[in-house]
Amino acid sequence: MWIITKNGFLSVVQNLDSKGPGDALLVRGRLRRDLAHFADVPVRLGERPEIVETPRADYGFRLTTSRAVLAAYLAGQVGALDYPNFKSEVAKDDPERAHVYSRVWGVLRDLRRIGGRPERLQGGRS
Repeated sequence: MWIITKNGFLSVVQNLDSKGPGDALLVRGRLRRDLAHFADVPVRLGERPEIVETPRADYGFRLTTSRAVLAAYLAGQVGALDYPNFKSEVAKDDPERAHVYSRVWGVLRDLRRIGGRPERLQGGRS
């Protein structure tokens, strides 16, 4: 699962290497600060996962967490949603990240072709 927020881009998968509970998830990021923002949620829940640097991996940083922590993080993101345009909101605090996100948005727009929709809808918002 990919999660893209104002504060980071995360990739979340089942942690098959975990020695902990069966609900262990591996949260990966390309920037340490993205994982650090995520790790603030467990601190509020009484724990802080260790961010491990993995420089030879596709995602340079990772941590292990639970499904409950991920759910709390996502609930917090939804609760904080107070803007009408995601890309514009990201650009307020981090124009460089907003530029990258805009490129991702453009590539993902190609999904319209899968559903047989025209490239641009008349009168619609993009």
